[in-house]
Formats: sequence, structure tokens, C-alpha cells
Amino acid sequence: MKEKMKSSSKIRTVQKLSGFCQSPDVRALCFLFLLLSASCSFIFRDYLYGNDLMIFNDIGSDTWQQYIMNYTSIVNHLRDGSFSLWDFNNGLGINQFNFNLFDPFLMLLYGVGVVLGPAHMLLYINVIQILKIMVAAFAFYWFLSQFSFSVPSKMITSYAYALNGFLLVWGQHYQFGTVVIYFPLMLLFCEKFIQKKKGKALFPVMVFLCGIYSVYFTYMCLAATGLYLLFRILMLDGLTWKERIQRFLLGCAEMIMGVGMSLVVFLPMAEVLLNVSSRLESDGTGLLDFLRQCFTPYSRKFYLSMLKRMFSSNLQNGYGLAKGPQQYVMNYYEDPVLFCSTLAVFLNVQFLAVLRKADMTKRAKRVLYGVAALILVGTALPVGGTVFNYFTLPTQRYTFVLMTVFLLLMAWMRDYMRKGGKLNLVLILAVTALMGWAYWCGYEQAGFQEYRTNILILTVTGILTAVCLTLLCFLKDIQIRNVILGVMGVVLVVNVVSEGGTNYQNRVTMKKTDVPAEVMVQETQRYEEMRTSDDKEIKYRAEIEKPQDFFREMYRVDLADCLNYLKEKDPTFYRVEKDYISGTVSMDSSGQGYRGISTYNSVMNGNVKEFVETCYPELFFADHNHYTFWNNVDDNWLAAFLGVKYILSGNGEPDETKYKLLDQVGSLYIHENVLDAQTAHFYTQDISEESLKELCTEENREELLGEAIALEDGTEIGDASEIQTLKPEEQETAEQNSSVTLDAPQKDSVVTGSVHAEADGYALFMIPYEKGWSLTIDGEKAELLRGDIGFLACEVPEGDHTILLTFEAPGLKAGTIGSVLFWILFAQSRLLIIRKNKTRKSAGA
Repeated sequence: MKEKMKSSSKIRTVQKLSGFCQSPDVRALCFLFLLLSASCSFIFRDYLYGNDLMIFNDIGSDTWQQYIMNYTSIVNHLRDGSFSLWDFNNGLGINQFNFNLFDPFLMLLYGVGVVLGPAHMLLYINVIQILKIMVAAFAFYWFLSQFSFSVPSKMITSYAYALNGFLLVWGQHYQFGTVVIYFPLMLLFCEKFIQKKKGKALFPVMVFLCGIYSVYFTYMCLAATGLYLLFRILMLDGLTWKERIQRFLLGCAEMIMGVGMSLVVFLPMAEVLLNVSSRLESDGTGLLDFLRQCFTPYSRKFYLSMLKRMFSSNLQNGYGLAKGPQQYVMNYYEDPVLFCSTLAVFLNVQFLAVLRKADMTKRAKRVLYGVAALILVGTALPVGGTVFNYFTLPTQRYTFVLMTVFLLLMAWMRDYMRKGGKLNLVLILAVTALMGWAYWCGYEQAGFQEYRTNILILTVTGILTAVCLTLLCFLKDIQIRNVILGVMGVVLVVNVVSEGGTNYQNRVTMKKTDVPAEVMVQETQRYEEMRTSDDKEIKYRAEIEKPQDFFREMYRVDLADCLNYLKEKDPTFYRVEKDYISGTVSMDSSGQGYRGISTYNSVMNGNVKEFVETCYPELFFADHNHYTFWNNVDDNWLAAFLGVKYILSGNGEPDETKYKLLDQVGSLYIHENVLDAQTAHFYTQDISEESLKELCTEENREELLGEAIALEDGTEIGDASEIQTLKPEEQETAEQNSSVTLDAPQKDSVVTGSVHAEADGYALFMIPYEKGWSLTIDGEKAELLRGDIGFLACEVPEGDHTILLTFEAPGLKAGTIGSVLFWILFAQSRLLIIRKNKTRKSAGA
């Protein structure tokens, strides 16, 4: 009997598995996977099979100059067990919540780095991009499955979504692409909530996952999901206004609960973005000025760019994305990214024409026309970019939202055509003419042959699409129409694959291998000849073929030996800089594991930035997001003030008035600052911040910074010379005989040290002033002040003291408590729902 039961159980399992495999959706997803695999093999051919890495040094230079160095630093700290939420290897120091620590794809990359090493980690970036494309396709297919679309429509639309312009353009910035996956999943669970489907209870969990990924994009996703929820509820029939309001408010409560569940990460990230960085600061304009900013039209060039980028993201590249002339309003990334296939443009325009005769309620039609009007106003005027950028200056980074809308409508239109729906021939011709204009402009501007080839392919596929749509205007036979729809699907594949591949061609990329050292001089000479060529294509292609020695320089053994030598020799907290560039302009310290001051950060600490603007603007390089010291090495006073004690150099003869030769390790020389370079200083006299800001010049800044500490409520002075009159001789002597010494931290979030003070005074720590730091002096908690505009400081009484500086990410404790409470609330609310469902079932029985 038992054997029969086991046998029948196995049969049922096999039958279920067989039924699952024969499901149209499963077969469609398998085909989608194979099709995307083939497509990605072509799009990323140079990265999978060639010598390129998906790390750029052209308009996408953030990847090379910033992101991979941040990832390398995180991986190195994880590998040696020194990871903490503060990192001194990045500039003067940075809160690690600046980065997307909980992006699941970056976590996978970190894992690869920990196992294989940071250099090998870089080889897998393109693989992770392909993985994102696959997951985006499946996520969008799942979302479309909440509606009654046909399987072919879901499949071809999900394919287009996976290769949409936002993921292939902004996805080059790694964490930016992940939002293309999270957003349809949020809409999916929102739709389950609206339709009261199984799984609706997980809506807050999806918001939670998005919340721990990125505050910046979670805000955009929540704003768009809130609008989606509002319009979908308005579309529903059979509800009173009271019921609609209740349903909407309950949906908003679910989203708020999800954010609450994510507070353990969301709150610390929000603290960095909103309170430390100056990135999202508004200009403080009044309401009327703000409204004028929102509704004043963009420039004519913006609208021309927007029209072109509906048909391709690569019509304005000119002679490449490095140093060649381009035709963008802002740049390749920041101009609106709107491409998700040429077919999508045709069908979205058609949707507006056929909607009034569509088989849906008048209420639904009115709501959809309202959505169309909102999208038109939001994209055509700055109001959309302003609202989605935290009501600050408008950006176009929210257009991932539009990809979902455009392709959702495309899926509806494809089924509409499959069922014999009529199309508007005039609009087909109008879009074809607009397309022709866009591709003609792009072809004229294209410098490289690869861009022209792509435009020709887009033109041919666009014309074929227009022809197919025109045929559908006249042909009624369902079988013939299905054949035409199949042809359009093939054309779409060619269309998006050609466009997708072009995003990754003619790029200045990091190579998997360096140019051999023995031919480096020869290859550099060839590069210089190309760069000065009269032939524009050769001239602008030079950057693409520039010889590389990144890995050789970044991972040179003698540099690591230098750092180990200094670590054994000097137990104090010192900083190291170089008088040359290894692999990046300003982020070598993150990749090579030393504490410097150079950095590149688009969410820079606002206090430090203000100090640099006021006192040492020459630290800025190219813009206010780069600080570099290699070009300021001669200023050894600044080096001493910021704690730069040692300089690594290829020059064995330093300027002995500023640095002395300490030792040689390999082909590198270690120079030591002749001044007393410390990461902390002692003062007995204070001045006000306002005095420092008003008086500071290149001529007197050493006196202002060296003789007194600037505090928010310090003493007002009218001239730098007044400082000496404020300090009696005995006070000056006491100050000179006092000192503050910091020990080299084992983990960067904990800094110990000692103070010898021969008079009451102040300690200035060359650590960025930022919430989260706390101080104890001799075990007693002490107040931290803001010193010299950008740094930590405190009052110190006369005597010898021990100090302890500790960093805890601001918002982490409160966020942890909030998350626990919201998870408890979530669990209780889900249990309540389960009990209610059981009660209903038992009552029905």
C-alpha cells in the first residue's frame, strides 16, 4: 500500500512538472532567455570576447575614476577584516553610506572581489550587466502578467524593456541600472494590491527592498508608484469615491510601511544625501520663482534633443564620447533617455488616436488621457524633472519611469492590432517623417562609421516597421496580420540590438590587459601621432586606443612595500600622497589602500567643500567634485596642515626646503615633510568662521589657519594681524609646547589619541565635520565643534588627556529601532489579514 502511495505521489509530481514546463509563460520565458543571451552576446561582444572592460574613461569616466575605486576599497577592507562605516582611504574620510552598499548586484560584485581579488572583480562587471538585463526582462514579464495580455505581446515587450535605453545607457553607471528592475516589481505588487490578488501582502516587502537599495531612486519609484496607484484606482468601476480614497490611502500606508521597514539602511543613506552632501540643496527661491522655474519651457535645443532621443540615444555622439565634438544639451547621460525601440514610438502615438474608440469604459479613457497629459507636461516642462529630483534643479534621471509606461502601452497596442484594431495612417506617416528627420540629423553629425551604420540599420528597421503598420491599416485577415506582427517582432529585435550595441562601441574603456612595458614608449608615440592627426576620425579615435598601464601601476609591488614600510615605522595617524597619477586622477588611495586627501565624490561633504572653496580652491580639479594633491605637492604647509606626512615619488631628489628623502623602496622614493605634519592641531586662540571667510586670501591663509582656530561663535577680527595681538607671549609659548597626537586607527570608525595641553585651548582634528562622530576626553563625553569650517574640533582643558573619537552612522540607531517596529507592525498586519481570510472562508462554508 505504501509503495502504491509513493508511486502515485511521484506520478503527480511528474505531471505537475510536465504541466509547468508546457505552460505558455514558461516556454515564453525560456525563449526570452535564449533570445536575450544571443542578443547580449552580440551587444557585449567586445567585452565578453575582446579585451574591453565595462569601465569607461570618456563621458562615463565616473566608472573608472570613482566607482571601481570605491568598490576596490570596500573589497580590500572586507578581505583584511578592517571594514567599518567610515573610510579614511577616500579623501579626508567618508561615510560608507555614501555608496549603494545593499544594491544586490553590487553585493554580488563585492562577493566576487572578496573571493577572487579586486582586480579580477572588474572582469565580471559586464557579466553582472547582462544579468541585470535578464532579471529586468523577467520582472517586466511578471508585471505584464497581472493583465490579460497575450503571451507573444508580453514576451516581445519584455525583450524591449530588457534592452531599453535607460538600462543600456545609465546602466553603464552600475547602480543606476538596478532601478529598472525594482520599479516594475514595485508596480507588480502595487497591481496585486489593487486587484486584491495573491501576493498583495508582499507590497511593503518590495518597497523595503527598494528602500535599502537607494534613497535617491526609491523616492522616484515611490512618487511614480503613488501616481500609478492613484490613476489605477480612478480607472476601477463599481467603487464609490469614499472607497477609492480608502483604497488609495491604504496603498500609501503599505508604501510607508515598506519605507519604515527599510529605515535601518534608508535613514543613514538619507542623512548623507540630505544633511551631509550639498547635492540636493535648493537655491532658496520663493514660491513664485519656484513655479516659474517649473513651468518655464526648456531651450529649443532641449526639445530637439528629446525628439531625437526617442528614436536613438546615439544620434548626437559626433566623433565619440571622449574628446570629440557632440550635439547634446548636457551630455550623453543627462539628456533625456527615451529610447525603448522605434516600434514603441509608433505605437504610443497610435495609442492616443485609438484610445477613444477602444473597448474600455469612459472613466478609464478619461483617466488615460489625463495620464498622457501629465506625462506630456512633466517631460516637456521642467516640472517633471524638478519633482522627481526632490524639488531641486530639474534632471532627466527619472525617465526609467517612462520606459515602463511606454512599453506597457506597447503591449496593449500589440494585442489591439492582433485582434484587428484599426490604426491611424496619418500618424504613421507623421512619425515616419519625424523619424526620418532624426536619423538624417544623426547621420550628418556622426563622425565614426559605427554610428552611421547603426543609423542606417535604425532607418531600415524604422521604415519596415512603418510599412508593416501601414499594411495593418488595410489587411483584415487574422493569419496575415499575425505574420506581419511576427515580422515586426523580428524587426524590433534587430532595431534594439543594433542600438544597444552602439552604446558600447567607440568607447574609451579599460582593457583587460596592459600594454607590455617594453612597447609602452612606442605605443605612446603612436597615440600622440594619432592625437595630432589632421584626419578627424583618426584624431578622435586616439583616446580609444591610448596605451594603458593601469594594472601595472595600480598594483605595483614597490608601492605596497612603501606603505608597509611606513606602517611599521610610524604608529601615528598620518596621511600619504603621491606626486604622480597611477590609475585615476584622484582616487588612487581608495584602490591602493592608503590614507590621502585626494578624492572624487559627487556627494561631497558640504563642510569640507566650503573649507576648500574658502581657503584652498586650488585643491579642486576640473570641478568641485574632485580634490587632487599631486598637483599641489609643492605646498608642504598645506600638506602639514592636513596631515600629509609622506610623499611617494619617482624623483630621488626632493626640494629639501620642503621634503627630505626618507628612503627608497624599489623604484619609488619616500619623501618626509620637513614641517610637523599632524592630523590634529592645538590652538589657544579662536576667531569666527565669518572672519575666516571674509579675510582668507592666498597671502594670509597660512597665518589665519596656523595661528587660530575658526569657530562658529569665535572672536570677530577685522584683519589677520589682530590674532597676534589677541595672544599674549605666555599663551603663544603654551600653544607651541602643546600637542595633539592621533594613533593609526585599526578600524577607521574608531580613532584614539592623546593631548598635552599647557593651557586651556582647542583641538582641531583633520577629520570632516559630520554627524555621527562622538568624542570622549578621559572617558567623559565631550562636545564636538565645527573647526575651520570643515573639520571636527573640541575644547581641551589644560593637562594631559586621552581622547577617543568614534563614528556611528547617523540615523543607524534610530533606523534600526524604526525598522524593528515596522517589521513587527508588518507581521501583525499580515497575521490579521490571514485570520480575516480564514474567518471569511469558514463563514462561506
